[in-house]
Amino acid sequence: LVGLSGSGKTTIANLIPRFFTAQQGDITINDVNIADFSLESLRKHISYVSQNIVLFNDTIRANIAYGKQADKSLEDIIAAAKAAHAWEFIEKLPQGLDSPIGQNGSKLSGGQRQRIALARAFLKDAPILILDEATSALDNESERHIQQAIENLSVNRTMIVIAHRLSTIEDADVIVVMDKGKIVEQGSHQELLNNQEHYAKLYKQSFED
Repeated sequence: LVGLSGSGKTTIANLIPRFFTAQQGDITINDVNIADFSLESLRKHISYVSQNIVLFNDTIRANIAYGKQADKSLEDIIAAAKAAHAWEFIEKLPQGLDSPIGQNGSKLSGGQRQRIALARAFLKDAPILILDEATSALDNESERHIQQAIENLSVNRTMIVIAHRLSTIEDADVIVVMDKGKIVEQGSHQELLNNQEHYAKLYKQSFED
């Protein structure tokens, strides 16, 4: 999902796990309306990683494995951290996974916080993954790590990615362009560039920025 700020991208992402309810139209998964799933069942099958990561004043281990994931094994937690490219900084900390991260992760950098959030998604192992600008406002090195983690996470999953940097979604199966709450264009990266319309303008602007 791409488009200018306020075009409705996050609204669509929030409708899928039913954070709020669509007033008209249907959202279906494998032709089943999401309203027909129990809320627990629907959200069990979705991982959501937003740009506003919520972390707890606890250890790294507790922040990766919390809620219904709290009983996961140490091996599973480490595997999730490695897949999210988080283990490379975690293992260097004196207390490793048992390192406290401070209020809302105040002892971590922005890139480290995002990688903890992605490790959560790996550990949950849900078939649907929603990423809401998960690489925004990061330095190039952090973004490179997180992009690699996202590529790892995309295997055998449906991914819905809200992208700020269009270079990160060029390989998407379908790119949906939004404007003022409406879908105005959709197709592959090359198809949309060839159209020379909304996406092509956004893509050109992204390099000028």
